[in-house]
Amino acid sequence: MTVGRGSPAAQVRLPDELKAWLQHEAIDNRRSLNSEIVVRLEQSRAQQLAQEPKGAQQ
Repeated sequence: MTVGRGSPAAQVRLPDELKAWLQHEAIDNRRSLNSEIVVRLEQSRAQQLAQEPKGAQQ
């Protein structure tokens, strides 16, 4: 999957505290805020798919 300026944009509203935390995490991981969010969502999805029974994955 390729993410970049050509990818569709999605606006997300985050509580100020969560956004600040994500920004600090992104800096610590040397990523942009957008990249940090994408990586975390991909990790969450992979974890969820790994927990689903075989054949139920899409």
